[in-house]
Amino acid sequence: MSYDGVLLRAVALDLNHNLPGARVDKIYQPTKNEVLLVLRKTGGNCRLLLSANARECGIYLTTQTLPNPQQPPLFCMVLRKHLEGSRIISVTQLGLERVVEISFDTFDELGVRAVKKIIVEIMGKHSNVILVNPSNNKIIDAVHRVTPVLSRYRLVLPGHDYQTPPPQNKIIPWEATEESFYQTMLSYPLSQTIDKVILSSFSGLGPQTVSEIIYRAGLSSTLSLDYCGEYELSKLWQAFTALIQRVKNGSFQPEVVVQNKKPLAFAALPLEQYPSEMRLSFEDINKALDFFHYHKKTRDTIKQKTNDLAQIIKKEIARCEKKAGLQLSTIQDAKDSEKYRLWGELLTANIYALSPGKSAEVSNFYSPEGETLVIPLKENLSIGDNAQRYFNKYRKAKNASQKAQIQYDETKAELDYLYSLLNSLELVTETTELAEIRDELRSAGYVKASPDKKGKSQKQPTEKSTPRKVLLDSYEIYIGKNNKQNDLIVTKIAKPDDIWLHTKDIPGSHVLIKSPSNQPVPDHVLETAALLAAYHSKSRLSTNVPVDYTQKKHVWKLKGAKPGMVHYDHQQTINVTPDENRINDILAQDTLK
Repeated sequence: MSYDGVLLRAVALDLNHNLPGARVDKIYQPTKNEVLLVLRKTGGNCRLLLSANARECGIYLTTQTLPNPQQPPLFCMVLRKHLEGSRIISVTQLGLERVVEISFDTFDELGVRAVKKIIVEIMGKHSNVILVNPSNNKIIDAVHRVTPVLSRYRLVLPGHDYQTPPPQNKIIPWEATEESFYQTMLSYPLSQTIDKVILSSFSGLGPQTVSEIIYRAGLSSTLSLDYCGEYELSKLWQAFTALIQRVKNGSFQPEVVVQNKKPLAFAALPLEQYPSEMRLSFEDINKALDFFHYHKKTRDTIKQKTNDLAQIIKKEIARCEKKAGLQLSTIQDAKDSEKYRLWGELLTANIYALSPGKSAEVSNFYSPEGETLVIPLKENLSIGDNAQRYFNKYRKAKNASQKAQIQYDETKAELDYLYSLLNSLELVTETTELAEIRDELRSAGYVKASPDKKGKSQKQPTEKSTPRKVLLDSYEIYIGKNNKQNDLIVTKIAKPDDIWLHTKDIPGSHVLIKSPSNQPVPDHVLETAALLAAYHSKSRLSTNVPVDYTQKKHVWKLKGAKPGMVHYDHQQTINVTPDENRINDILAQDTLK
């Protein structure tokens, strides 16, 4: 993605067309790097977001609901003092630089009409939102105050003169002629690549825009000037001037590039370098930016919360694995204790032929070879007491083993459950699914309920997610993406004769095939469902993944079983190898997200 001068021109022109005359109704500062202006204008309210966030800097109209801190930051209060009730005069861009000025018609402290400006500088980690008094060019305040320690070039502090960012001395693209374009390109060392030459020479063009120009010229970004002849430079000029002419005329066609439902890039002009199926068109640039940032923030939030829950689950898995190791050790000790029973029996059988001492040599009549065994003894005990001591050690180890086996089975079941939760996290695409997994962790005691201000546990949202549904040749295939959805499939959606699938002994999703009129399921439908089961499991990257399938009437839940945990029989097994491209084609047919 690239928030360059070209894209900012599209934003500024659109805002300058729609916002003049709009009244500043409210001002919020959702985060330390963002300012939200709630504007009242003919046709209804709108929200203008000004972001100095290093990774999401920009300016655009948004429909998002953003938090309003109970205690507004200092800069927010300064903005409210100077701008609440004012009206927007204009929104302008400085050339093709990434700087926008928003002028407001307001009143000063004496009630005299005055003009104030918000200057938004969109420059990555150096982005800023600055309130300026244009009558004396003094800075009133800024989101990020820049002290002499941070910059020797300019200060951004209340009371100081406002200075524009350092000039880059680049050529305004539409002022270039064909001859000057060639001269500029050939003024660089021949080893330099054409993308870096254009990027360094012309203002307002970011890497993405430059890449698009080169793509439309039919050239490679890595092509160096040394390999550029008259033909290549001519093609480059034609693509350059065609795109720049649209920028100059304000003839924009905003797009957002999406891959696997993940927003990858946005632009003010069509990104022909991407396949058409990945490109979404929008009627104006603000809607495109709002779409991109909403989905990106949602995915980033899901990713962060998913990582937090994954850490909790992995911690519990580590605890259970350690406990299972100790329990297996106890079980193994019991197997080793069989020798104590043997020693006790051999001592008892030879009790009158042996005398107390440090050890006793006896023939092992249980063995076909009849080898002689040396049995350690306690000198202060009789042969009978030594035999009884070994019997006691054997019984103690056996009892401990039986208890350890029960505990190990419980621990193994808990591990299976935890791994199923971990697999569910890898499938999360919606916030409701994430909330269900957190609620499940809370119900299982792995996460504490968040108390409200009165100390009471907060109630969880009632909104529920639903299993994904794919329609294939009139056969409905349901895929559970978490344990609650898995339970919903088994207990509510499935009928006795429907086909239920799950990876064999591998944590994964429940998959269900519902056949119309109880018709037999064709092999290709069964294979497709098995592919989906394998892909939505811990073994999605493996080959020859075993998938069990059986009728739903052979699947049942035990009383008190954890969510998503079932037993089944009468199963058959099919081996499949998940292929991501094929899976994406199948999921593209879904009717319920």
